[in-house]
Amino acid sequence: MKKILLILILTITMVLTGCIPNTTSNTGENTYTDEELRALIEELMPEPEENTDNTTVNTTYDLLSFQESIIGMLDSVKSGVLGIFASSEVSSGTGTGVIYKKEGNLYYIVTNAHVVVHSEETLVEQELVTTYYETIAQTIVFEKNSLLFEINETVELIGYDLTTDIAVLTFSSTEDFAVIPIADSYQLELGQFVFAIGNPLGFNYYGTVTMGVISGLARYVDDGAFSATLIQHDAALSPGNSGGALVNLNGELIGINNMKLVEESVSNIGFAIPSNTVKRITADLEDDGIVTRPYLGISTYAQVNTCGLDYGVCIQVQPGGAAEAAGLQNGDIIIGFKNTSMTEFKDVFNFNELKEAILNSSVGEIIVIKYIRDGEIYISDEATLGVHPED
Repeated sequence: MKKILLILILTITMVLTGCIPNTTSNTGENTYTDEELRALIEELMPEPEENTDNTTVNTTYDLLSFQESIIGMLDSVKSGVLGIFASSEVSSGTGTGVIYKKEGNLYYIVTNAHVVVHSEETLVEQELVTTYYETIAQTIVFEKNSLLFEINETVELIGYDLTTDIAVLTFSSTEDFAVIPIADSYQLELGQFVFAIGNPLGFNYYGTVTMGVISGLARYVDDGAFSATLIQHDAALSPGNSGGALVNLNGELIGINNMKLVEESVSNIGFAIPSNTVKRITADLEDDGIVTRPYLGISTYAQVNTCGLDYGVCIQVQPGGAAEAAGLQNGDIIIGFKNTSMTEFKDVFNFNELKEAILNSSVGEIIVIKYIRDGEIYISDEATLGVHPED
């Protein structure tokens, strides 16, 4: 059994590492002979467990069942990830969308704003100015029996938010598409298996699945109109994956893929909009087609705690915000955040985590802050989140 397991592990290792595109050279990496690799794997295998009656029980891994569960999960969710073709005054292109809600024959699909809003840069008085154009028409593309079909007449753009790169469309169909449940992205952990589903390079590769792990939990990206905290992962992404699903082993949506780093020296650094952000933005867009961001009213250094601790967010309080109303003062260190939808405080170790918690709350929601002042931990007064001044 151990010999068979070793062969299985070796085979899986070759599959998982041998199919990653655009990898850099292995110069400087450790190399092993076949015998050394087998010895290393055998050393890492768990020892047999003993029962209380001193009989030995063999520890085994049922890799086939694990694989079958993944196949079954993907089969149940794949029809909930569709193709999108969109055209505007300046360009046209393809992307991906995820069905997250259904009412009768009406489906709600979330995608990236940049799939349905195209941009054009022009030089005005020696400065680049970006102009955004909503798409004139959107087509939903789906696959059935390895054939592609289109839905045109009933597709409607409900709204979009350039700041978080989220858009919502609806369409009507009598087809039985899957609705993908949305998970709590606060529960993600480093190393967790993830699967990206999308349409890279158009619809010739419709429904492509790639596998990876969570590489980072809170990566703040500020680029032009876009400003949000993202999940980093290493599942392969290509143009056309935009708006596609990032799901966990249970087939739950944990993120919407929206970008990757494209550099010659970089491999498999991809990003997804966290599912909690997706829930908040889609709800706002469904409500009135626009997004209003909540405002805590603090300023801080994004990557440095100037108050002498190795965790938490050292703040300066801005007048007129929820932080001031909650009783916070300059030099306080925020270490926890809770809104009315949370049963307990979310730990805050850095600015990215605090920013995500704020953005995943709603305007008008009651919040409470856990903070440190003069070495003592306090719980703030309740305060109401207002509208961000820029909105």
